[in-house]
Amino acid sequence: MELACLFSPRIDTPDHCGAAEELGYGYAWVADSPTFMADPWLTLGRAAERTSRIRLGVCAITPRLRHLVANAGAIATLHALAPGRVDVVVGTGFTSQAMLNQKPARWAEAEAYVIGLRHLLAGAETEWDGEIVALPYGRLVGVSVPADVAIWVAAHGSKGFGVAERVADGVVTNPSHGSGNAVWPHRRVFVQVNGTVLEAGERLESERVLAAAGPAAAMHLHLGDEGAAAGSEEVRAYQARLARVDERRRHLETHRGHLTEVTDLERPFVTPELIRRCTDTGTAGEVRAYVDELARSGVTGVLYFPAGPDIPRELAAFAACSAR
Repeated sequence: MELACLFSPRIDTPDHCGAAEELGYGYAWVADSPTFMADPWLTLGRAAERTSRIRLGVCAITPRLRHLVANAGAIATLHALAPGRVDVVVGTGFTSQAMLNQKPARWAEAEAYVIGLRHLLAGAETEWDGEIVALPYGRLVGVSVPADVAIWVAAHGSKGFGVAERVADGVVTNPSHGSGNAVWPHRRVFVQVNGTVLEAGERLESERVLAAAGPAAAMHLHLGDEGAAAGSEEVRAYQARLARVDERRRHLETHRGHLTEVTDLERPFVTPELIRRCTDTGTAGEVRAYVDELARSGVTGVLYFPAGPDIPRELAAFAACSAR
C-alpha cells in the first residue's frame, strides 16, 4: 500500500508537504477550488522548494475551470521545478464547479481533457476548441516538454472508471461518493480516507475531533441525499436552514469551508453521529484495520485528507496507523 495525502491548500500547505515527506508519505496532492482555497499551482511550486522526494500534484483539475493550455503549462512548469515527481488528477468537478453555480463536466469532456494534456506534455500539437495549440517553450524559459507526468482520473462510478481504464495511469476514488464495494477497475487505485485518528480515551464529542473530522462530515451535508448521510435528520435540518439563504448566493454558502473548516451555518448539524456515519474517524486500531481491509480488497494506496488546525498532528497519527 502506498501512502498519500491530499490537502485543501492553505498558505502553510507547502510546509505540510515537507512534513508529509519526512513522515514517509509518497505523494502530497492539493485540491483545486480557487474560490475558497489557496491557488494549487503556487502552493505546489513552493512545496517543490521544500521537498526532494515526495510526488506533488493537483487532485483534481477539471475541463471547465481552467483552459487546457493553462493547466498544461502549469503542470510543465511544476515538472521543471520537481522533475520526475509530478502527478495530476482529472475529474469532472464538484466544489470547483459548484462554487460557480455550474454543473460538473461530462465524462466525455474529462476523457478528451486527459488526452489533450498527454499530447501537450509530450511536446505535440493538438486541436482544442477548433484551434491548434501547443507548448512551444523557448530555450531560455527553463521549462521544456516532453514532461514525465502521471495523469490519473478521479472517479466514483462506472463511467469514470471506464475513462480511467482507457486513458489514465491510475484512479482516485472515495467509497462515500458511491464507489463502495466496487471491483476496482485499474491496477493503481487510491482510496480517499477522511477524518481523524482518536487519542486514547477521546470521544467524538470533543472539540478537537469536531475541528479535525467535522469538515469531512460536513461534506456530506453538502452532498445531501447523494452522500453517506442521505435521509438523516442532520441533512434534513441543514437543508431547511440552507433554504433560508438567498437563492442567488446559496451555492456560495453551501460549499464555504469545504473540507477545511466547519462554518457557523453547518456547526449545529455536525453531530457526533454525523462524524461516525460519514468519516473514517476511529481509534488507531480501527483506522489500521480499515487500511488493512482496503489493502486486502486490491486497493494500492490510501489518500488521506487531513483537516483542522493541526495538520502535522493529523499526518503523523495517520502515518503511524498505515506503517508496514
